[in-house]
Amino acid sequence: MPRNVLVPVDGSPLSNDALEHATATFPDGTFTLLHVDDPRYTAPDEDVLRPERVFTELLDAAEQHGVEVETEVRVGHPSREIIAFSEEADVDDIVMGSHGREGASRILLGSVAERVLRRAPVPVTVVRPHQRRGATHHLVAIDGSEQSEKALEYAFTVFPEVETTILHAIDPMETYYGEGQLVHSEAAYEEIERDAEALLADAREFAEEHGAEVTTTTVVEWGPNRPAAAILDYVDGNDVDHVIVGSHGRSGVSRVLLGSVAETVARRSPAPVTVVR
Repeated sequence: MPRNVLVPVDGSPLSNDALEHATATFPDGTFTLLHVDDPRYTAPDEDVLRPERVFTELLDAAEQHGVEVETEVRVGHPSREIIAFSEEADVDDIVMGSHGREGASRILLGSVAERVLRRAPVPVTVVRPHQRRGATHHLVAIDGSEQSEKALEYAFTVFPEVETTILHAIDPMETYYGEGQLVHSEAAYEEIERDAEALLADAREFAEEHGAEVTTTTVVEWGPNRPAAAILDYVDGNDVDHVIVGSHGRSGVSRVLLGSVAETVARRSPAPVTVVR
């Protein structure tokens, strides 16, 4: 089924990258370019309703690739308008650059992208500068939560033909416990390993129900940001070109806060990341 894809744009180079990624990822999709003029940063003499200033290059690129796109201009707070439009227009996916014209460091999402990731009701794909691109190897990171099951379902239904690896990252610190001190239990670690095998077995069964062929793996990371670092290391070393994760994991989190693992992976991944709510 064709996807209705929203691509927020602001005239930055990453707007072009986001559109390119969207059209390559969803070749049968319908696309809307949304530009939001924020009056807080618009000079009084600027005509904020002149979309050609932002859309011209993108429309030329779309035409060269034989892709038809719609355009929309709104005035207001960018993240709020993006989310509102996604709800009003029955959008299936949002694909956007990690930051815009104001720039951002390599490890920090721009404020607009971060707010959209936290609040959007649909999957959001974040495209960062100089990321690898393709549709040959997807990674779905799971932890047994409802959100990670939704990430699996998204991968199997939207990308049924793409090679998919399902990864579970073990956090060794889960085996440390005690009141006021750190206590290590080999038995607890062995139980976590058994739980990981059961989790991946369930994921393989879920994939089979959807007619998907998958590879499963367990990784362990002992350093800082353990699960996120394990996912990022795997992405970096295994030619993964798209990461799919749930918005938050087993520990739970409020609707407006990303889980720390999803947030860290979205900020640092060498491949585009889709966060599924």
